[in-house]
Amino acid sequence: MSDVAARDQEVLQTLQKRDGSPSTVVLDDGSSLTVYNIAWGYDIGDASAHITTNISPEIENSSIDFFYTAQVISVIDRETGGMLFDVPA
Repeated sequence: MSDVAARDQEVLQTLQKRDGSPSTVVLDDGSSLTVYNIAWGYDIGDASAHITTNISPEIENSSIDFFYTAQVISVIDRETGGMLFDVPA
């Protein structure tokens, strides 16, 4: 499995396990998103999944965001501050 595929799977599994619990997802552009749940998929030829957040089910007063697993730098448990996923520097 390539590094891209392994990272892709680790990000997806981390967020799937957190379904319903708030996570902070930090992207490579420095933005931080609050994620409660995800819907994901792949377009033909993509090595990483696209993710849409907080729509299944919709979370009241939460933004719906879209990004790719390749953009994820870290996933943090919002309740404990614990690091759940982090790209090595």
